[in-house]
Amino acid sequence: LSLQSLQLFKHQMEAVTKARQGRSYVVTTGTGSGKSLSFFLPIVDHVLRAKEKDPTPRTQAIIIYPMNALANSQMEEMGKFLKNPGAIDLGITIARYTGQESDAERRLLAANPPDILLTNFMMLELILTRFDPEVDSKVVKNCEGLEFLVLDELHTYRGRQGADVALLVRRLRQRLKADHLLCIGTSATM
Repeated sequence: LSLQSLQLFKHQMEAVTKARQGRSYVVTTGTGSGKSLSFFLPIVDHVLRAKEKDPTPRTQAIIIYPMNALANSQMEEMGKFLKNPGAIDLGITIARYTGQESDAERRLLAANPPDILLTNFMMLELILTRFDPEVDSKVVKNCEGLEFLVLDELHTYRGRQGADVALLVRRLRQRLKADHLLCIGTSATM
C-alpha cells in the first residue's frame, strides 16, 4: 500500500508506523478526524503484504463495534474506500457477522472467509462459545492466527461490560492461536 499518495493526519501516520512495528495502540481524537483510517490503513497494508506471501483465504482482522448500526455504516464506508471509482481493485474482502445475517449469509461467510470481519462483542462471544459445526466452528477456524483486533469506540466498554470484553480478548487470543495479535482501540471521548 503506497501511503505517499494519501494525505494523512499525524495520528494516522503514527498508527501506520506502530502497526508496522507490531505495537498495539489506542487512538483518541475527535469525531470526524479519521480514527477509522487509523486502523483500516494498517489492516489493508498488512492484508496486502500477507496475501503476497500466502494467498490462502483467511480472516486476518476482526473489528468490534458497540452497535450494529456502526458496523453497518463502517462496512459501507470501507466498501467505498476499497471500490473507489478509478482505483485498483485490491482484492480485499469484508464481511459483517452481527446477528442480522440470514442462515444463507452465515454459511457463505463460513465457506468464504473475509479478510476483515466486522462484528460486535456479543456476537463474537457467541461465535467462540456456540459450537455449530456448519458455521461458527468454520468461522473460528478461518480466524486462526488472527493478526488484528480492533475495538472501535473503546470508551463504551467499561464496568462489567469492560470486564466481559477483556475476558473475550483473552479467550480470543487463546482460541485463535493469535500469538502476535495487534490490538487497536479508538475513542473520541477518552
